Amino acid sequence: MNKSEINKCPYCGSSNIGIGYHLGNGQLFVDPYAYHSKSQSSEIETYLCKDCGCIVMQKVKRPEIFDNINNVRNLELFDYFEENGFLLMNEHPTLPSIESLGYNMQNLVYLIENHQIFYTKAFGKRPIYLSIKCYQLLKQIKNIKPLSEDNKLVYNELSKFEYADKSDIRKRLEMDTKTFNKAFEFLLENLYITACAGKKLNANWYSYLYCTIDTFNKNINGLHFNGDCKAALWNIVKKTMDKESFEILCK
Repeated sequence: MNKSEINKCPYCGSSNIGIGYHLGNGQLFVDPYAYHSKSQSSEIETYLCKDCGCIVMQKVKRPEIFDNINNVRNLELFDYFEENGFLLMNEHPTLPSIESLGYNMQNLVYLIENHQIFYTKAFGKRPIYLSIKCYQLLKQIKNIKPLSEDNKLVYNELSKFEYADKSDIRKRLEMDTKTFNKAFEFLLENLYITACAGKKLNANWYSYLYCTIDTFNKNINGLHFNGDCKAALWNIVKKTMDKESFEILCK
């Protein structure tokens, strides 16, 4: 609604428009913990119809102090990973997923590109996202299968780049699609490669760009832990993952 439209009530048609302000505790703050700071809050202007009493529009006087909604959601999602350790991509009967919590690909890609989460298919060949600590603990306990010749070809080609599109790697190798896809999935399932960036396809979807684990590990801090890695991993994920699913992840 632009300023000229505020001159008329959309409910009763009256042009008798008034303005009021939310002050004090009625101000809008940038986050739930900023209630004590005037610099982190804004008065709210309210345009109202003086005849029927309906609120026509509200707006803050200092919109520039507020965070973009995606930035807020990115931080919320990161905090979730730090607390709970993992999320699946797609809906699952018992386990939490990106979809079920209302996050989207844009939120995921932000965390991936900042090396704050790890993408793998280690959970029964399903896409799963792990916190960095969970990835590092899992790497210590998972039974990583050795590379076949086809797997080595794909891995070695990807290792030539900081990151690359899956289709570009296949074209460079001139490998048939079925053989290449099988090798690529194996590398994702066994923690040899991961997503490290996103390529925007449309407003709501991205494809991933991939890198080897060696490249990924250069961008994160090492794990300093001397205890039982499996017990430590379970202690993180047990709040939202059942024991059977945990054993599938660790297998």
